[in-house]
Amino acid sequence: MNETLRQIDDPRHVRAELLFADPAGEAPSVFIPKNDEGTVRRGGLDLREVLIASGRDIAGTFSLDHEGFAFLEHTSGVDNFEDNDEVERVYYPEIRKIVADATGASEVEIFDHTIRVTDPETTYRRPASHAHNDYTETSGPKRLRDMIGDERADAWANDRLVQVNVWRPIVEPVLRMPLALLDASSTDEADLVETTITNERQGGRVGRIYSVAHRDGQRWFYFPEMTRNEAILIKGYDSLRDGRARFTPHSAFEHPATPADAPARRSIEVRTFARVPA
Repeated sequence: MNETLRQIDDPRHVRAELLFADPAGEAPSVFIPKNDEGTVRRGGLDLREVLIASGRDIAGTFSLDHEGFAFLEHTSGVDNFEDNDEVERVYYPEIRKIVADATGASEVEIFDHTIRVTDPETTYRRPASHAHNDYTETSGPKRLRDMIGDERADAWANDRLVQVNVWRPIVEPVLRMPLALLDASSTDEADLVETTITNERQGGRVGRIYSVAHRDGQRWFYFPEMTRNEAILIKGYDSLRDGRARFTPHSAFEHPATPADAPARRSIEVRTFARVPA
């Protein structure tokens, strides 16, 4: 992304705090208990105020292969995103087409969807408020293998593998805890810190993500006041190593101008793996 574009005088640009990993501290880890006590993070943490630029006026310039994320206008046929049957019946086919069109994939596998709500009184998961990438160099391919089995994973192995999340609001507009995205071209894989997640709600399953260490020059963006007819594609893993974006850190953040009476953020994210012919 051209630095000049980022510096356009836009009142929607904001300075806000993001939670990073401290690479000099204890190795980070996350523990999700069975009860409702909330997620526990351990390890060195580094709270920083950063510029998060509005991507609204340049939304069409972002791409999965350069910045690692893309903005999309899309009207879904789903009436109720909290109805799992309707989401799987109506939204999943829409998602497969969106991801195939964006990546050139011959196959798109959907492995789950998650609704996140800022209201702590609900049973839904809260937005993740630390800079992170959902998969690592090893956990991305492992998640695919766990999902589709060894035989199919072996068949996919000679093609390009791309993990893409599709994120959208289900209540509009988003005024509370919007999503910030790190321009992958402004960071380095050396900024990624492997982090273990132990999930007691899934029988103690251990997964791995990347936390992110802060570095000067990183460029963060968000899209103010997103609606139900808008979505963001986020690349979480790419098997190619040819200079294009491979990992795209992101985080929810507290916007300093959030109205006191702003409604809770409600969003849905669908996680997919795309098989792109080599």
